[in-house]
Amino acid sequence: MRASIDKIHQLIQEETGLALDSADWAPTPKRELGDFAIPCFKLAKELKKAPPQLANELAQKLNERALAAGFTELRAVGPYLNVFQKIDKVFTTHRETLQKSPQSFGSLKLGEGQCMVIDFSSPNVAKEIGLHHLRSTAIGNSLSRIFAHQNYKVERINYLGDWGTSFGKLILGLKMFGSEDALKTGGLEYMLNLYVQFNKAEKENAELSTQAKTAFQELEAGNTDYRRIWKLFRDTSVEQFKELYKRLGIEFDHFDGESLYETKLEKAIAEVNNTIGTRISEGALVCDLEGHEIPILLKKDDGASLYITRDLAAIQDRFERFHFDVALYVVAVQQKLHFKQLFDLVTALKKSYASNAEHISFGMLAFGSKTMKSREGNAIFLKDALDEGKDRALALIREKNPDLPNAEEVADMIGTGALIFSDLSQNRNHTINFEWDRALSFEGDTAPFIQYTHARCTSLLEKTGDHFKTLTESDAAAAQKLFGNEAVRNLILSWDVFDLYAEKALKSRDPSQIAAATLDAAKAFNQLYHQVRFMKVTNKDELQILCELTEGTQKIISLGLGLLGIQAPKRM
Repeated sequence: MRASIDKIHQLIQEETGLALDSADWAPTPKRELGDFAIPCFKLAKELKKAPPQLANELAQKLNERALAAGFTELRAVGPYLNVFQKIDKVFTTHRETLQKSPQSFGSLKLGEGQCMVIDFSSPNVAKEIGLHHLRSTAIGNSLSRIFAHQNYKVERINYLGDWGTSFGKLILGLKMFGSEDALKTGGLEYMLNLYVQFNKAEKENAELSTQAKTAFQELEAGNTDYRRIWKLFRDTSVEQFKELYKRLGIEFDHFDGESLYETKLEKAIAEVNNTIGTRISEGALVCDLEGHEIPILLKKDDGASLYITRDLAAIQDRFERFHFDVALYVVAVQQKLHFKQLFDLVTALKKSYASNAEHISFGMLAFGSKTMKSREGNAIFLKDALDEGKDRALALIREKNPDLPNAEEVADMIGTGALIFSDLSQNRNHTINFEWDRALSFEGDTAPFIQYTHARCTSLLEKTGDHFKTLTESDAAAAQKLFGNEAVRNLILSWDVFDLYAEKALKSRDPSQIAAATLDAAKAFNQLYHQVRFMKVTNKDELQILCELTEGTQKIISLGLGLLGIQAPKRM
């Protein structure tokens, strides 16, 4: 559709002398009104005409040129110039791309020669990954795929919480209640038990709090034994994290952590002091920044650093390492002020990359009756939610298709896909209210519905392939009539929409655009599937087009789910 929009924009510019932006188009509310519409408000204002009048004039003056350019009609509908494309030409164009390079479908190569750094997931070391980490993990993974699809070089960073007083508690807890061998085999569950035991002992002996702070200070100072134990905690945690990420189909290029910047903080603070200025306020080191009523706290009164100090050192380090053109931080909306302070601080330091950094915020996740918040005691572990999804999906498979091979593997794909799609199908800034029954439905706007459509396409292609070999009748003219079928037209236009929304998803930093376009293709295919009996078709040319429509849709669904980080089973 992008090529069609550009052609219409060019015709309008030739007629009016005014250029339109690539975003100057709108979807039509009903397909019978056109494939897309050009709003005439901005042009009409420039030309001092009423928008409906201008739309009428453009329709009359441009129709002949539009026909020559491959369109069927330009129609004025109120203040809009509605555009109808030659659907068989649209089909041919997209079919060629899907056959030659399906993974590049919808890519304009917008990131060619550019680097994007993305910071997402970011769990705390020595703790199981909680369900509240799902949103950052799913959104970040999808955005990294969407940017890579547009030919950006993507650097995926998991910025671990691997530093702080809690490690003083864990080190003492290990020495008091545990053993390193048990830690290596027990992993994150064992670490949690150590932490719980230490906290219980701390309530009975307040001196342990002081000892934990001292232990962390010694860790910071380079105590060899403490550093070794800390590294054991970190390495064991990361090893288990990777197992969960593998199940989600996520890979990180870097497992950085806050500890990486412990030796770089003074340099960052010195630069703030020399460029902007700092002062002592009630024993703490602060920076007064224009536009901020409250001073930015750089160091506590006990000399401890803060998140913003470490993030300042981190963004400087990332630019030195990667020379990024875009840096995304996928972090909950509650950190909006923190990132405004960080980006304003980087701007005040006159860094060339200041305008390249973006906070990709998102709303809360409500799971059943619980709202997932990392600092409240209602945490659910992500692996447990994935296990529940798999179990529920497996029960559905045993009910609907008990003979399905690899049922457990497929169930994991379905359960995980349901969880991720429920998140990514909605605007990322909305609060997500998750319910398993709704998410696992095979009807409606769900991942299982899309996955089932993909499996249906796969099965249908196998059956029609065998059927095709039995046919002898060929009638190209009769087959061409398929393009007058409303279901066929809707399906081809759904391909066209996906082509356009792949760009929109990148520019809006919102995977829901991909989710909507993939869902649209799945719905359109099912409309065609229920209307046309593929196995009753006797014309080879007609069946060839239907098979190409099926294969193209299968590839688009596979691509769309892949960009969301969801697997597409071939059998369900």
